[in-house]
Amino acid sequence: MSEPADLLIVNGRVFDGRVRTPSTAVAVTAGRIARVGSDARVLEMRGEGTRVIDAAGGVIHPGFVDAHTHAAFAGVERLSIDLTPASSVEETLELIRAGAERSDAEWLTGGGWSHELFPMPTRQQLDAIVPDRPVALSDAGHHTLWVNSKALELAGVDRNTPQPHNGRIHLDEHGDPSGYLNETAAELVGRIIPPATEDEIYAGLLNAQEYLWSIGVTGWHEAILGEYNGKADCTPAYLRAIGEGTLKSETSGALWIAPGLREQDVPALVDRFIALRERNAAAGMVTTTAKAMIDGVPHGETAALLEPYCNHGDGFAGELHFDEPTIREFVAALDAAGFALHVHVMGDRGIRVALDAIEAARSANGSGPRHHIAHLSMVQHEDARRFGPLGITANIQGLWAAPDPFVIDQIGEERMLRGYPFRTIAEGGADLAMGSDWPVSPADPWLAIHVVVNRWAPPPPGAPVPSLPDGAEPPNLDAEHQALTLEQALGAYTSGSSGLVLGRSGRVRVGERADLAVATGDPFELPAHEIASLKTAVTVVGGAVVHAN
Repeated sequence: MSEPADLLIVNGRVFDGRVRTPSTAVAVTAGRIARVGSDARVLEMRGEGTRVIDAAGGVIHPGFVDAHTHAAFAGVERLSIDLTPASSVEETLELIRAGAERSDAEWLTGGGWSHELFPMPTRQQLDAIVPDRPVALSDAGHHTLWVNSKALELAGVDRNTPQPHNGRIHLDEHGDPSGYLNETAAELVGRIIPPATEDEIYAGLLNAQEYLWSIGVTGWHEAILGEYNGKADCTPAYLRAIGEGTLKSETSGALWIAPGLREQDVPALVDRFIALRERNAAAGMVTTTAKAMIDGVPHGETAALLEPYCNHGDGFAGELHFDEPTIREFVAALDAAGFALHVHVMGDRGIRVALDAIEAARSANGSGPRHHIAHLSMVQHEDARRFGPLGITANIQGLWAAPDPFVIDQIGEERMLRGYPFRTIAEGGADLAMGSDWPVSPADPWLAIHVVVNRWAPPPPGAPVPSLPDGAEPPNLDAEHQALTLEQALGAYTSGSSGLVLGRSGRVRVGERADLAVATGDPFELPAHEIASLKTAVTVVGGAVVHAN
């Protein structure tokens, strides 16, 4: 007679983190997976107090692990002026108006507005809603601020303010700041915005955790720990949540390397990071990763390219956020100190510089931690093949691997079609992990998996899944050569991410921590274009049911 289980999930189909298996059920005891097999075999462990969940034919899989997110500040944003639900200019402005009416804060902040709706937002649009208080709203990509006249006035930004390095103050037809600030220009205002308090960040972190559970995410990697773009360090909120036992999910985080670091300052940076790593570990937080943003983003023409942007006859191709000797120096030094590099790169020149630096570190230090490069917007074919031999994990933000009309204007269709070469990277032997970059883009893994498999964007929230004739498909981003299989995509978002940022297998196997999710259907039984219709029905964290529809 088997010991009674705490939880049984039956009548599903188990994806174990690598492959879809014949098993249909999972038993959980004391927070661990106790049995995986048929319904009959697993139901042998049913006792008087056992909770039994019917998966109703849905796939039972390891909980998703988001390998690149900004969960704490996504939660703060959800509790402030959250513009991500808006699908029109009118809806965006109405959300700003409603946020201003319910808040008496000195500064009105939030974000999530769309470049597609507001390709060039203006201060006057905000002034018409809030003329008497400063307003600063991040775009969905969080590389740009949209501010009103009061915010510019308080920051001292006017027509005479010099353009900052690696940033741009957009000017209107009169030569005055328009209210649209890219990259380091955003920091001119961001540095005077009162940062969120520790209590606000703590509340945001717990709000984010609840939301992530609702979409099947059971663990994640916080992509920036440190002061960034006027935002306070969220590390204290994590340490508090760990200490108080309110952070139930397993997490890790990346220590932030601020742009502008000089080569001579690298030894002091490494010493500081080692001390932080030890302090955080003693408190129960894993911070064995260092995050560097090598360049910016194509939308703001701040990604570093090998060839010029389309709209620049002067040959402008973007800039690196550090000089190349400094990049080589901090990559080698942090690698030697046992830190994994978590590198943001969007441009093909930035990718090449990052790969060269990691290759030099491998040559100098031998094998070391598993570095990962995130985003992968533009990668030359020969560079895509370098990830595997260098032991670099591709940290994929799958939702972005779809045609983007805005980016076409910046880099042209040919370069856009070469973007996000996930299959080429995988065929070169690289490991794959997946993350959302939430709140830059939606956190729902099924939406990202849809794009990785189909290479076209899912329908907007609330819109029906398109009905496609046999053999037809929407315009895609080279699906023929770069789409991943469903097993690859689901594996990357579960075991691939778990191994990378949590240091454990993330598999549905006996003895593993019971972090599980159940989908509303089985994607392996659906047409590929219906993957985006899936939702999370049940989420289990450490053996406890934390979400159930």
